[in-house]
Amino acid sequence: MALPLEPNSIEPHPGRPAVRYRALAPLAIASMVLGVLSPATALSWTLFPIPMAGAALGWLAQRRIRRAPDEWVGLGLARVGLALSVASWVFGFCWLLFARGSEVPPGYARITYEMLQPDPQKPTQPVPQSALDMQDKKVFMQGYMMPSRRQTGIKEFILSPTNGECQFCSKAPRPTEKVRVILQGDLETVFTTHLVRITGRFRVDAENAAGVPYGIEADWIH
Repeated sequence: MALPLEPNSIEPHPGRPAVRYRALAPLAIASMVLGVLSPATALSWTLFPIPMAGAALGWLAQRRIRRAPDEWVGLGLARVGLALSVASWVFGFCWLLFARGSEVPPGYARITYEMLQPDPQKPTQPVPQSALDMQDKKVFMQGYMMPSRRQTGIKEFILSPTNGECQFCSKAPRPTEKVRVILQGDLETVFTTHLVRITGRFRVDAENAAGVPYGIEADWIH
């Protein structure tokens, strides 16, 4: 009658020692998967948690495998996942910085919604000084078109920081979160829910703080 095998061992051939079974570390697999997905980081800042998680899991996997080499395998897999994640993070960061710097045409200054918000500690100031300083200057701005009845041949629309689909964003933008865009000359566009980029001359009407105090006379839209 054959004797039962010891746990975690495989029956050896005659003259060969028993081979202990070792499992592939799940953390190493997860790190590898995230490492393969990490190059997508170059598409958006919001994807940076992917390589960060991949690098963290790769480091943890290597630590666990080294502590219990008789129980776990996958050290090479964890190293590859860690390396891919770190490399993708560095590449994505540099690429997005380059893209951000190169998207603003020469002669235009980037303007953001944060620059247009009044100081809460100055309730009597309808618009901040940072917005007044941009009066009549050539600016670059991006945002989303607020819905309107017109879908094509649009010459004027309101630009806002969100497209209304964000669950954590305000559904009704404040007046200082709106920018009235007026397309100049023969320039016109169609309604879209995608991010819109605009260049033009910035206008500020501080007396219209209850309505739409900001405007851009746009000479380009994409």
